Amino acid sequence: MRMRKPNTIILMLVALFCLSEIQAQQQSLSDYLAKVDRKYGNDVKLVNGEKYFYPYTRADGDPFLFSEPRPVVIRVHEKEFAGQLVRYDIFNQQVILDFKDIYGGTSSLVLQEEWVESFGFESHFFRRMKGPEGIPGYYQVVVDGPISLVYSWSKDYLMNLNSGVQSYYFTEPMKKSFLVINNSFYPYRNNGSFLKAFDREQQKAIKLFMRQAKIKVNKAPDSQMRHLVEYCNSLSNENS
Repeated sequence: MRMRKPNTIILMLVALFCLSEIQAQQQSLSDYLAKVDRKYGNDVKLVNGEKYFYPYTRADGDPFLFSEPRPVVIRVHEKEFAGQLVRYDIFNQQVILDFKDIYGGTSSLVLQEEWVESFGFESHFFRRMKGPEGIPGYYQVVVDGPISLVYSWSKDYLMNLNSGVQSYYFTEPMKKSFLVINNSFYPYRNNGSFLKAFDREQQKAIKLFMRQAKIKVNKAPDSQMRHLVEYCNSLSNENS
């Protein structure tokens, strides 16, 4: 019996998402992808992304922020889908989707950056946005507001010079911290560079707050940084 060639909608279903738990109030995934197909046509590569093959089998460590896939809520073209298994490759800045194919095997795709607006799990939320040089990328949003706090994550891939044979390894995740005010990015590494994002009057109040709360921004946990940036937002609201 001749197998019927799958249409674009089925290809998109198989390659882009696991058909796991989708909330009842959401539009069905098949209906959504049918609408996408009508809008964007039959460009399967655009919809599916690229097949992912792990290229670092001989390296120590891995390129991911978290080694194991996490079940996330992912937002694609203003639609949210829960329960998608994702790994965030911070070395190549790629979002990798793990899913079960029609044969029950596990497969992986590099999702198209233009499609993935955000993804999040537990207390972590990542959004695709233009960075300080105007280049889009994924940033962890810790505080979202008129004054936002975001992190960018990366790793280096280096040669192991202590080994007798040529080998490579990934560094631990590295974080860069930014305040985002009126779409401008203000990097900071310490209390002094944090304060430079604000005018002189605000600096006085923020510096006092930091002293009283014993906050050192290069060591403070996210919970404390949220408290600080929310205070900065309250000052901006008072002056508006």
